[in-house]
Amino acid sequence: MQNTESKIIAKIKKARRGSLFFANDFIAFGSVKTVSKALERLVKSGEITRVAAGIFVRPQKDNIIGEVMPDIEDIVKAIARRDKARIVPTGDYALNRLGFSTQVPMNIVYLTDGTARKIKIGNYTIVFKKVAPKNVAAIGEISRLAIQALKTIGKENVMESATAYSKLLFPHITDVEGLNKDEFKLYCLDPAIRRRGIIKEQCHKIDEEFKEYMPEIRIR
Repeated sequence: MQNTESKIIAKIKKARRGSLFFANDFIAFGSVKTVSKALERLVKSGEITRVAAGIFVRPQKDNIIGEVMPDIEDIVKAIARRDKARIVPTGDYALNRLGFSTQVPMNIVYLTDGTARKIKIGNYTIVFKKVAPKNVAAIGEISRLAIQALKTIGKENVMESATAYSKLLFPHITDVEGLNKDEFKLYCLDPAIRRRGIIKEQCHKIDEEFKEYMPEIRIR
């Protein structure tokens, strides 16, 4: 008859390497205390690795770099699936996910309609901040990320950047009346439309929520 430890490792080995497991996944094999001790022994023996409190993995193996651990996003999404919760990253991490920043903050905050909690993953602290469901209800992952990224950048900063760029293009203009519409269309509107079309096309490839259709934009 298999003991608790043998049952746990047998279940883990049935899944592909890199799969994440929670301590609660093995509660059918014994009491909480028994399962906890069995998992601790498996960690010490090197059979599995603890990635956070109560979360374990049997790491993938690479011939060159050795063990390949799941990244933060994999772990966070696994927690969200377990809790049947919606999540969305905020702040600098949202900017990083969208490719607007190369920096990964040490403190990462996710909005969630699930349980509020804080976990440590290596040197990173992950905070799940409970909010009203409407705050995580945007359709599509890209939409949720974009909303949080824009909140982080701030409307004022976007306007300042646009104003500064306009001044570089038209340093002689002091008011709207002095702006040549043809020049504005050539140097501002047309390039913006082209770039927006590229962004919409790429977003559509990532998530079909985004349509490739570009509305007609005119200068009044």
